[in-house]
Amino acid sequence: MKHFALCSWVLLAMSAGLDAQLKVPQLGVARYADGSVHPIRGVAANFIVEPRAIARADGASFSDSAGLLAINGWIRLLRADGALLGEYPSAEPLPLLDIDSSAQSAAVWLPSKHMLLRWNGTQFVETPIDDSSFAGRVTFVSLASNTTAHFFVVLADSSVTRISVALPSGRVTSSDLQPGSQGSVSTQQGWIISQDAWGLIAERPGANRQTLQLSRQALPADDLTMEKMSNHWLHVTSRSTGTGWAVYLDTAKLNVFLLPSPVARVAR
Repeated sequence: MKHFALCSWVLLAMSAGLDAQLKVPQLGVARYADGSVHPIRGVAANFIVEPRAIARADGASFSDSAGLLAINGWIRLLRADGALLGEYPSAEPLPLLDIDSSAQSAAVWLPSKHMLLRWNGTQFVETPIDDSSFAGRVTFVSLASNTTAHFFVVLADSSVTRISVALPSGRVTSSDLQPGSQGSVSTQQGWIISQDAWGLIAERPGANRQTLQLSRQALPADDLTMEKMSNHWLHVTSRSTGTGWAVYLDTAKLNVFLLPSPVARVAR
């Protein structure tokens, strides 16, 4: 499996080299509804999806400099050039992955083990978390700093709380309701992003609330999967239809674009 992951990321590195020659920027890496993972190149609204998958994964999160993949019970952390930094045998069917910038920002939540994984520069570090007071389902986790992790928890009424946990003790230090957010969430570039009936809601302290319509028909509850493609790009997929979108985020605004499938791209 390690050999497969390395070979896959060598393909990615080769693809990035070709992009440089053709002056086509790489925007990020996206995992599609069928689990296939593809580099995305081009510019907004003119995406080029690499037709050959570099991996098949159960979960993914990417920044500009590193990536996390969940593959058959293993967590793998890789550099952008394809080098395998580390791996962990989680045996977790539904891990939550997040990487925000460098490899040291990698966070993995293993719900069946009540454990947070962090990367200390040389290996994954296990931190048991007392989640008995969470009173809901964790849908997103991130590292706020070396000493604090944030867990976003959906309660029975679909409201969302952000729970701060001290590291390395694993103790809960605060719990704050997130007004306007509902259901599963993701955070990126300071935005807290969640689903409403028609698409996405984005909240940011000190900024106006933004809504992004993705569908003309009401979406099923908790229909959208959100995974980071890179520092500024978020991949959103509908579980019910398989449709995918790429959302660009910076500190001031969000823009959404339909993301073509690899098969559709090849067919053209």
